Amino acid sequence: MKCKFQLFILLCTISFNINAQSFFNIGLNIGDPAPPLRVKAWVKGKPIQKFEKGKIYVIDFWATWCIPCMDLMPHFSKLAHKYQDKATFLSIDIYEKENIPIAKIKKLVHDMGNRMDVTVGVEENKLMSKNWADTSKAKGIPTIFIVNDGKIDWIGHPKYADSVLTQILNKTWKPGFALIKRNDQLYLKHLELMSAEELTAKVYRYKINMTGNTYDRVMISPDSILLVINEMVKNVPSLKYLPIFVAFTFPALLKTDPQKAYDFAREVMATHTYIDEPIYLSLVYFIEENSDALKLPEKIYRLGAECCQAWIDSDPYPEFGLTLSSYKRMANLYRHAGDLQKAAEAEQKAKDFSLTNQKLLNQ
Repeated sequence: MKCKFQLFILLCTISFNINAQSFFNIGLNIGDPAPPLRVKAWVKGKPIQKFEKGKIYVIDFWATWCIPCMDLMPHFSKLAHKYQDKATFLSIDIYEKENIPIAKIKKLVHDMGNRMDVTVGVEENKLMSKNWADTSKAKGIPTIFIVNDGKIDWIGHPKYADSVLTQILNKTWKPGFALIKRNDQLYLKHLELMSAEELTAKVYRYKINMTGNTYDRVMISPDSILLVINEMVKNVPSLKYLPIFVAFTFPALLKTDPQKAYDFAREVMATHTYIDEPIYLSLVYFIEENSDALKLPEKIYRLGAECCQAWIDSDPYPEFGLTLSSYKRMANLYRHAGDLQKAAEAEQKAKDFSLTNQKLLNQ
């Protein structure tokens, strides 16, 4: 019975996945043959002309103006050293500023030294931007593509690359399931984009400002917002967990029914959407924003502190993220909850993290 049920769920997921793709075109995806490398200049390492059969390539897309790309480059280099005998690591500069000279890119790479210790190339005529990033709908950097035996095994954020690569090397990676998950994420993103304009139009009204002869945008009442959202999500329940719906639902519930707000936040925390980074800190923001105007119960503040901890636990690169500020916000939330001991513990963790992080950055 259990096997039949799992098969039923899989078939439903595949059916949903196929229907999702009919709404929008994904030109390049997991399982597809990798497009050719189109590089006009190799500025570090041994040039790679083409993907060789039976080999694994890990391709990091970056640009000189992309601060997160540069911050994460040392981690990509460590990953390259870890798997240097099992995969080839490339960093390809795409989406670069117009007319930036190759010499300037080469100098930046040289100055990075061992922090950028991989083969580095610069795309030719935006062909890799177009044929890789754009057509795959991975329109953000840093993004990593893993090519295995000439086919794309994975597309995603660098923070997940180590786990995925380990599974690929252990022969436990399932590209088919990865494809289903990615398509579902893209479909949810598509749904949010399609519904965002309608939602914002329904929750705001425009009033004439007689003094300035302009229009002021005024939000409708919290109860009315919830009615609008309930009507919109009636046929597509998964919409209510998408970021823009959370951004209207959670504050409205905080103002009308804190217990329902608490329950909804728990659902949001447990629900995976298209966003790689969970929206824990968004929930924290709405709690903080309403802390002065509303008399929120203690459990809401404790929930916010829990969200801060969940964010910290989920961040693989805390030295470049929001760990320090999350500890400070956690301390403040515990103070609002009346738990001075946990507030002091969070403040101490912030101090300890700051000292440790500074030592690491100075090394």
